[in-house]
Amino acid sequence: MSPVLEVAIPSGQGSSVLRVLKLYDRRFGTPLRDDYNCQHVPHTQAKEAAFQTFVRQRRMPTFLHELDLADETQDVPPLPRRFLDGTSEGYAKYEAAMWRQCNEHFRCETEAYKRLGDLQGKSIPRMLASVRLVADNYKNNRPTDIQQGEASYFEIWGILLERISGYNLQDITTSPQAPPAGDLMRWQQIIQSTVNLTHNINQRGVIMRDCAPRNVVVDRHSQKPHIIDFAQCRFRDKMVRSWHEWGWHEEDETWDPDVEYWEQVGAAGNPRAIGAPMVQRVQKAAGVILPITYPDYRDIITGIRHRKAAKRRRAVPRCALGEDNGLS
Repeated sequence: MSPVLEVAIPSGQGSSVLRVLKLYDRRFGTPLRDDYNCQHVPHTQAKEAAFQTFVRQRRMPTFLHELDLADETQDVPPLPRRFLDGTSEGYAKYEAAMWRQCNEHFRCETEAYKRLGDLQGKSIPRMLASVRLVADNYKNNRPTDIQQGEASYFEIWGILLERISGYNLQDITTSPQAPPAGDLMRWQQIIQSTVNLTHNINQRGVIMRDCAPRNVVVDRHSQKPHIIDFAQCRFRDKMVRSWHEWGWHEEDETWDPDVEYWEQVGAAGNPRAIGAPMVQRVQKAAGVILPITYPDYRDIITGIRHRKAAKRRRAVPRCALGEDNGLS
């Protein structure tokens, strides 16, 4: 969704290294800026003028607070497209909601990279830095009546990432950098490795809301997959905190947050979101159905319950179990 640039970073002695700069810029991103008909909503001078007026009128804080409340109280929080009604007011709110969404994506992705630190440089790119930019049209022509505290609405956040030289997983059957056509064993190994990687990420308390083959780059040298998009994630500890705030633990004495988490993981289906479309793609190209193994969530949940039951039994004093307490 976010625009991505390949940048050259000077490394001394006249050389440079290639990195990836991902920007969370509300003005760009075809899938990001859409309406209810999934049609692209281009950024225009008229929309920008409406947004600047909205900021000048000091309406951003109240509007953002209303969106925060909607997130907390509604099962399906309002998307930016909801505000598109063809009016200047609607465009202003659309751009404001887009600004908020891009900032949320930035915060989510940087947090995910931090939580997955042990996978950086191995199964996900290394996150090298976060950056803050000011668009050229704001840097030199920012309205004089925009107060200092409101300048952040015209800033663009980004992250600098390690560049993985390779091909997109969804192109495994056609890319010249992939194993040659007909090498079904290598294809199966790469797809299975990606499926396993998504499960490893889930085990670390991260659920990806946008999980698809397009978000995987396979290193052309090692043929090792790397997941590259974490802008839309859910984090286990935050989920548990919300469940307790909602009183789920009070409604059912047997409710277990660990079980609930893995039920949510199963519902999200990150491994199958990668494996299933890739199996179909290979079947279409080669006429073969690859055997891909997925996590058994029922087995995981059963294991959690058994381990906790055994722990409770060990914690019960022997006398409570009817054993000889030495007094009879």
